Amino acid sequence: MLLKFAFPVVLSGAFFGLPIAGLPMTELQALNRELGRLCSQPPREALSVCRIHARLVGSL
Repeated sequence: MLLKFAFPVVLSGAFFGLPIAGLPMTELQALNRELGRLCSQPPREALSVCRIHARLVGSL
């Protein structure tokens, strides 16, 4: 089941092992918002991306 996500993907101290200071937080938040919109009613081609997004958000 896919859920809507409005939370920033990056809330912890690291993202895929990279320090947060080196990542553009506003771009990551924008990406998370767009993925949340896409995954609220995803086309078939986006299902795997939405599953990955759900796992990332769920792991925080």
